[in-house]
Formats: sequence, structure tokens, C-alpha cells
Amino acid sequence: MAKKTKKTERKKATLGHFDHDDFLLRVGKRIKSLRKKNGFNSAELFAYDIEVSRVGMSKYETGGFDDIRMRTLLKIIDGLGITPKEFFSEGFD
Repeated sequence: MAKKTKKTERKKATLGHFDHDDFLLRVGKRIKSLRKKNGFNSAELFAYDIEVSRVGMSKYETGGFDDIRMRTLLKIIDGLGITPKEFFSEGFD
């Protein structure tokens, strides 16, 4: 006789734990404030230095974007001379 196994319900992921648009806006504000704090007065020149599009950089800093590639965010963070942990250490509680 075959032994019956008990089926367990899987845990389902849900959305709605935080406001995604607000989070992206905070990412943009953080990029801009750290850029200025670190002496990079021109977003255009900073973008050029780290090989990110000038238009993209403007959108990231104003929160006018729907998405940002992880590699792009890491280039920005690296260009600021900090680590991802330092980047997210303020304003993301």
C-alpha cells in the first residue's frame, strides 16, 4: 500500500507592504543629496564620469523614473565613493 502524504499549503507572497513610488522618490533624493555632499556639483558631469546617461541621471535624481537597473544604481553608488550599505543607511526605514 502506498503511504499518503499530507499536502502543505505554500506561503504566498503579497504586495502592498510599502509604497514603491515613494521609495523610488527617496532613492532619487538620496542620489542627489549625496552627489552634492560629495562635491559633484554637476549631475551631467557626474553621469558622464560614471558612464550613465545624462537624461537618465536627471530622471533618477528627480524621481521621474519607473525603474532603475541594479547595475546602474551600483555604478551611481560606487561613483559616490560609498557602499550600498552606506547608501541605504539613511532615509529608508
